[in-house]
Amino acid sequence: MSPEAIAASASAVIALCALLLTASQASKMREHNRISVRPHLTTWNSKDFEKGSYGVYLLNNGIGPALIKKFEIRVDNKVVSGEGTEPIEKALKIVLPNQPYKSQNAYLAAGFALGAKENICISLVQFLDGFSMGKEEVEHAAKRTDLIIEYESFYGEKYALDTRD
Repeated sequence: MSPEAIAASASAVIALCALLLTASQASKMREHNRISVRPHLTTWNSKDFEKGSYGVYLLNNGIGPALIKKFEIRVDNKVVSGEGTEPIEKALKIVLPNQPYKSQNAYLAAGFALGAKENICISLVQFLDGFSMGKEEVEHAAKRTDLIIEYESFYGEKYALDTRD
């Protein structure tokens, strides 16, 4: 084999190795980019029984924005329908019958983006005329209510938050 043929073969092997390494690095970079914008939604409750208030909050503790695709409220595993904050208001009337309260509610419409580390109060209930429900009654009402949110990352990866799980 001539020295030119050996040099050409070595150059071809080096070029092939460089191509494979570049393809591998590009694949790893794409995976890293997907992970770097992955959202993760979670809920938590705040309770102040002395002041008669109860709040439900939504937090994106992921590292990328959550693009909301579906926002659904269920009571006793039945979907509560309506526009805007109406499902939350209806759900409160179902689980808190005959209770005097005022509430502040938020609705996440399809297309809303909840940024990384951002949180929003879904519902804050303030009982009126003194706190007329016991702690167990409030927690039972909360357990009857579920929140289902379908959302995506900017890469279109689909996720769901389902408080029934």
